[in-house]
Amino acid sequence: MTRAAIVGVSGYGRWHLLMAMEQSLVGRLQLVGATVINQAEEASICARMRRQGVQVFDRFEDMITALAGRIDLVLLPTGIQWHASMTIAALRAGAHVLVEKPIAATLQDVDSIIAAQSTTDRLVAVGFQDLYVPATHDIKRRVLTGEIGRLRRVTVRAQWPRTEDYYSRNAWAGRLRADGAWVLDSPVNNAFAHFLMLALFWAGNQPEAAAEVVSLEAELYRTHGIESFDTFSMRARTAGAVEILVQGSHAGREELPPEIKITGEGGEITWVYEKEYTLSRVGACAKTFAVPNQLETRLSVLESLVARLRGEHAFIVGPELARAHTRLTNALHEFFPIHIIGPEHIDVAQETDGCFRRIRQFDRTLADAARRNTLFSETDAPWAIAGHAQSMEAYASFAGCWPTRNDCPTTAQSLA
Repeated sequence: MTRAAIVGVSGYGRWHLLMAMEQSLVGRLQLVGATVINQAEEASICARMRRQGVQVFDRFEDMITALAGRIDLVLLPTGIQWHASMTIAALRAGAHVLVEKPIAATLQDVDSIIAAQSTTDRLVAVGFQDLYVPATHDIKRRVLTGEIGRLRRVTVRAQWPRTEDYYSRNAWAGRLRADGAWVLDSPVNNAFAHFLMLALFWAGNQPEAAAEVVSLEAELYRTHGIESFDTFSMRARTAGAVEILVQGSHAGREELPPEIKITGEGGEITWVYEKEYTLSRVGACAKTFAVPNQLETRLSVLESLVARLRGEHAFIVGPELARAHTRLTNALHEFFPIHIIGPEHIDVAQETDGCFRRIRQFDRTLADAARRNTLFSETDAPWAIAGHAQSMEAYASFAGCWPTRNDCPTTAQSLA
């Protein structure tokens, strides 16, 4: 039986706790330790865990020291700024790790995790949950075997409106740095990270590999009072000449389920979050296949990892695969400025759920860009600002500087 410890039981930690409970019920996992920094707020859960023999700690460091050699797996549903340090500490304590997405904030952190994994001979799995379900790999197989012809484009559209409270829910939301470490929180590194990772995965030319992005063009926008961006539009091109278009926002009006279209010369696959995917081919009737809901998808992550630890064949998202996502998010911050959308383009509305900041007519802009396969600046949006495509062929580390600074080495690599 896998002996596990968890770091955090609030917020997204609830999902990891649920995953652990499900694996415990089927007799594959025993939760033996937990770090809970807000024990007063989570008194009921802490009491329940203690009654079940779980040791509860105030600090991660104390838990790792006390349980070193007695745990097989550490679950890390923590803030992005702690992903690398906690993953490496857990590996060195002899444990495998399930760390939430993204694997880490910077490429250097990812490479440190890869090095630690190599020296400790432990597994690291990353919580890009949609990559753990069979439907995702069915789609990849269809693409690689040419069911829709030569792959041309993958487009992602997502819109999840968020209130101002979303950015005050913790100390790192919307931040570039927190607790002395990089965070780079944004829709592409948090809420929409799953869908960017899916696009990279489906555009990859190997069954378990992501695409290599060689050029990138992006527009980043801010409507809330945050350091990072909440609205974005990007166009990436891969070494295999596939175009990847990803756009979304937390500042639209309607909540739209994330949708991904995979376009080939002979057909198209349309994937809709928690619903279905449809295969449409030239000269054939469309076929629709189910996609698991959020609960089933999330439970599949720990189920797959525990299966691997038991010696069974199961796919997991490792650090090398997850690195493709971090590389792209790092490049976004270093190549492209964050533009502030002026108040003349924003409506502020106090509603039952909280205070929303909405870009005027953004839903139409998003739909127009998705239909025409363009960036926001290529629509009639009055607030949109075009950028220049940047080469990514030599991009391998995060310099930690921004396009507005003259000493940033990446800004000289424009393709325009």
